Amino acid sequence: MINSLLVRARRPLTSLGLLAIAAVGALERPASAQSRKQREDARTCASFGARFGTPTYSNCMLEQQRRRDFKERETLEKMALTSQIARDGQVMAERARRQRCDRNPDRRECRR
Repeated sequence: MINSLLVRARRPLTSLGLLAIAAVGALERPASAQSRKQREDARTCASFGARFGTPTYSNCMLEQQRRRDFKERETLEKMALTSQIARDGQVMAERARRQRCDRNPDRRECRR
């Protein structure tokens, strides 16, 4: 009986431990993704012939970051525009449905 109580008590602790490990892993991923991007930028700048520690290298790294930021902002703007277009389409479809229902309330779509 005591053994079964210990097993039951261990289950929540095991679940909690696994949850903590997953949370730490989730927090670590963005940092590793960032360092991966920095290594990629460093390789790009090195391929351009810029040596580490020089002003050319620093400017190259800044330009790579600007390029990435611009690409991310452009993607977000496109997503926002697509969402707005979808919302506008829904509004227009609902207006058209209401107009059809005003003209003919016996339509099947108007019986909601």
